[in-house]
Amino acid sequence: MIRVAACQLIPSSNLETRKAQMQNILEKAESEHVDFICFPEGFLTGYYAQEELARGNSLEIGGEGLAEWLELTKNYRSTVIVGFNEREGNNIFDSVAIIENGCLLGVQRKHYLYHNYFTPGLSFEPFQSKGITYGVVICLDTNYFEPARLLAIQGATILFSPMCNRVPLDHPYVKRPLYYSQFVARSFENRCWLISADWVWPYDGTTICPGNSVIYDPDGKEVMRSREGEEDLLILDIPKERLLENKGRRVHGSPALAQEMAKLAHQLAPNTQAISN
Repeated sequence: MIRVAACQLIPSSNLETRKAQMQNILEKAESEHVDFICFPEGFLTGYYAQEELARGNSLEIGGEGLAEWLELTKNYRSTVIVGFNEREGNNIFDSVAIIENGCLLGVQRKHYLYHNYFTPGLSFEPFQSKGITYGVVICLDTNYFEPARLLAIQGATILFSPMCNRVPLDHPYVKRPLYYSQFVARSFENRCWLISADWVWPYDGTTICPGNSVIYDPDGKEVMRSREGEEDLLILDIPKERLLENKGRRVHGSPALAQEMAKLAHQLAPNTQAISN
């Protein structure tokens, strides 16, 4: 078995409170022998609509701020998948850190962006630890087929998805849907487990996030969901024989049709960049 977890939290603007939240969750995960734990998008830094706040709270790879978070995780067995605002030179990325025993295994950057001050990431490469090949698709990246498909082609068997679904009151996700069509598609078409971890944002008069943390299996079936409007920790045992490394035609499809699609995409939208909405 491989034991995975998704952590659903109420965000805090206070750094020390966020550190205490992470430590409490890691201690709980340690007692439950969790192998991989996914935190929400932007957890380390906060997730901001305003560029000034995003830049002011961003972290640099190799910087002191990120090093403090690495130090906090070093005595726990869980591999941590956690979101943060990453600063590199003049660019800000909506990123996820993959951390194990206090070491940074790597970073995944989001491609399809919600805030236009971010720079899109362009590469999707899987990670390997504990004998598992897995990848990260951040929030809106699950709405589009390319990120998950690039990871599945490279052998990913689990897709971790840190999310931040704080939405206005006229949005469909004000109430949780019976199923998430993008998760059904991404898990089924890529023969991957999908583990999503979302915020809870209490109703403030204009926005809300009820918490959309769920786990989907490689058949596109929802096998676990969090409690709406509450902090929660989903924990699931996945049999290793259900980690599908042999993807078959569902993932690889027809090379001839893939080439035709790429040719048409280039002809019809040669200057298309990452989509923001």
